[in-house]
Amino acid sequence: MERNATTTAILDATHRLTVERAGTDRLTMSAVAAEAGVSRPTLYRWFPTRDHLLTAMAEYEEERFDRGLHTVLRPTQTPAERLDAALGYLVWFLDDNLGPHAVSLDPGFALRSLAASLPTQVETWVRLLGDALARVPAVRAGELSVDDAAELFLRLAYSHYLVRHDDPSTLLRSMRSMAGLRPAVGRRAAG
Repeated sequence: MERNATTTAILDATHRLTVERAGTDRLTMSAVAAEAGVSRPTLYRWFPTRDHLLTAMAEYEEERFDRGLHTVLRPTQTPAERLDAALGYLVWFLDDNLGPHAVSLDPGFALRSLAASLPTQVETWVRLLGDALARVPAVRAGELSVDDAAELFLRLAYSHYLVRHDDPSTLLRSMRSMAGLRPAVGRRAAG
């Protein structure tokens, strides 16, 4: 699909409304057009149906995750710094995309979103962080593969949104510990 300022505005509006409404059940094409500042005919020219829009939004969110992860990894030097930056980004990204109450308001949407994104996110983590994940204690010990470690960190982060904890920094601290990263004063989630 061609991306331009209009389609980006529509996809960003769809994302905002989905988070605000905690799912897609109450998402209407009229609301998306109004939020994006475009007419309904313009919306329908780019996205003929709601299903087309939601499919494009899912692809866009995967691209956003990948771009954001690349961005936070760019200034890092060591595998440990890259893994630390990736863990912080993961927590921030999920917080931004799911919001604090997504599961309680629309559990079906939250679970479908997480399940659909897992394989792509695992692939991205392995591709970008393979050497860093190889230094995770359980991987070094031969108890997990790099793929297993990537999936474990993602599932652990997902669980924070399934059984919500009020402080994302607690999750981040736990994941850093599992990764064998040393705690540092003043660290915060990327975002």
